Amino acid sequence: MSLGKFVAGRIHQMRAAKGYLAAHPSWFDENPNLTCPRCETEPETFQHTILTCAARARDRDHLLKDVSSLGQGENIWTDPHLIRALGEHITTTKTGFPPDMIPEPFSPLSP
Repeated sequence: MSLGKFVAGRIHQMRAAKGYLAAHPSWFDENPNLTCPRCETEPETFQHTILTCAARARDRDHLLKDVSSLGQGENIWTDPHLIRALGEHITTTKTGFPPDMIPEPFSPLSP
């Protein structure tokens, strides 16, 4: 994939619905708030965070403008340029990062 272990791990976890996104099942929170904490409009799923979250639109439009689906057979999983762009998008927006790695309040525009 030509990505570092950390980012590759985030992608794997999010695709398996086992990451730090609000809509992923949690063993420690029986009644989680599934709403995306950034846009507060819909559940924070992998599909939402990468393709539709309004709060991540600027980075998505810059890095992933040609990606419209995250399905199993899509180009994003076989095109090295797109997989690197996805990794950069995840790193820039800190999508799927453990909560203790995200500064409060987080803004993808902050340094």
